[in-house]
This record gives sequence, structure tokens and C-alpha cells, in this order.
Amino acid sequence: MDPEILEYYLEAGRIASSVREQTLNTVEEGGRLLDTAEYAEELTRQMGGEVAFPCNISINEIASHYTPLKGNRKFASKDLVKIDVGVHINGYIADTADTIEVDTNDKLVLVEAAREALNAAINEIQEGVNTKYLGRVIENVIKSYNCIPMTDLTGHSMERYMIHSGVTIPNLGSASFGNVLHAGDVVAVEPFTTQGSGGTRRGEVRIYGLVGNKDSKNLLYQKLLSQFNTLPFTTRWMDEPDELDKMMTKLHKYPVLMESGEYPVAQAEHTVIVEDKGCTVITI
Repeated sequence: MDPEILEYYLEAGRIASSVREQTLNTVEEGGRLLDTAEYAEELTRQMGGEVAFPCNISINEIASHYTPLKGNRKFASKDLVKIDVGVHINGYIADTADTIEVDTNDKLVLVEAAREALNAAINEIQEGVNTKYLGRVIENVIKSYNCIPMTDLTGHSMERYMIHSGVTIPNLGSASFGNVLHAGDVVAVEPFTTQGSGGTRRGEVRIYGLVGNKDSKNLLYQKLLSQFNTLPFTTRWMDEPDELDKMMTKLHKYPVLMESGEYPVAQAEHTVIVEDKGCTVITI
């Protein structure tokens, strides 16, 4: 990897790690989700990074892709809260997440299972490893805690201004897909744990990304491209969000994903750079 690009990744990872931890420390009963999301995003900018996607704050059975838009939804006691943040430097992305339970530890086994599965997978990453093998490692650890992996949710590779770039890391060993990792690949590993069936259902869309021809003559497309490039964004970042209705065919939609039986879900995530032997965790 080019040394300058490596420095971008390392700086993005340093900021993302700090933002993750500081944001988790603000989660408390009665706090507004919107305040927490805006805190994480502003802290990212204050530390010298750019926001790679809207801060995800997914609670209980909601696994991912939930970002608050407006209003007064607040954290409640016993909530299982996933904080997922993305930071980029010049388009080079670090993606990281962790889970905290508000006031109690009733669901601690889910959190521990996700973290241990993440660490076990990271210990196996190096040049030549197939991601299906990592899925088996993740699944075995999660099941050792008498938990179940979310079968439809995966880790992913990233490239410049691309949050998902082709490589997929399953969270179970029987996945029908897999990719061989190569030195220099940048991947986000993110086990999700539950005690439900592990299936998912889709909800509303709160996050979008641009697709299609960057030479589009659509003025709104060009405006959004100049603001967000091809990274995910949310309507609360827009002055006139209703304008999106005019260009739905040019958008990738990220629906809110929930555990199909409404069982709580925990998540842990780090971004790593694959090496000949082992890997570098940039969001530790």
C-alpha cells in the first residue's frame, strides 16, 4: 500500500476509534438519539476527519442502518445500543462499532459473544484466507456463547469513497459466498449476535447513496455528489430532503435491518488492513 494512503487509513482509524468510545460514553437513559448522532458526527470533524456515513444508532432488535432524523426519541433503561461510526480521510474509510446496554447487563452475553467473535476472526486474517473460513470462526465463537449469528448481515471490503467494494465476510460457516483476501485489502469485520433465529426483516429507509453515471445532468445529483461523493448520506443532512423523491432511480437505499423475531442484537466491528502475515487493526 502506498505510504501516503496508509497514513490516511491510520488517521481515519485513530479518529473513528476515539469517536466510537467517546460517543458510547455519552449514551444514558433520557438522552436523545439525535443529539448522540450529531455529537459523533461533529466530533469526527473536530478531530480532523470527515463523516463516512451517518452515525448509526441501532437499538434492541434493530441491527443496523438506523440513524435518527429528528424528534425526541430517547434512550431507555435496558436498551441494547449499537453505535456504528465511519470516518474518512480523503476518501479512505475506517468503519467501527460496539454495543452498550443502558444501566443494566442483562444482555451482556450478546455483547461478549460479538466482541470475542470479532477478535477470533481478526486473529485469522492474512493473505490467502477465504472469508468463508472467517465466517466459520465467527459462527463457532458466537455459538459457544449459546447465541446465534445474524445470517444475512456481513462484513465488507472498502475502497476509496466506497463503503462496500466487493469482498464479503459472512458471519456463518455455511455461507454460499466467500472471497480470498489479498495483502492491502481493507475490510470491516462485524459479527452480529442474537438469541433469536438470526433472520432479518427490512424497515424504512433513512440512509441513501448515489449510484449511476457521475456525468448525470441532474442538478441535485451533482449537488449531492459534490457534498457526499458516493458515500452514504441521510436526509437530515439536506436543506430540502423532499427533493430526493425526484431522483430515486439514482439512489442506493439502505433499509433499517431488524432481527425477524424482534430479539435484541449486539454488534462489534473493526477495520483491518490485510497483510502477508496477519493484519493491522486501524480502529483498535
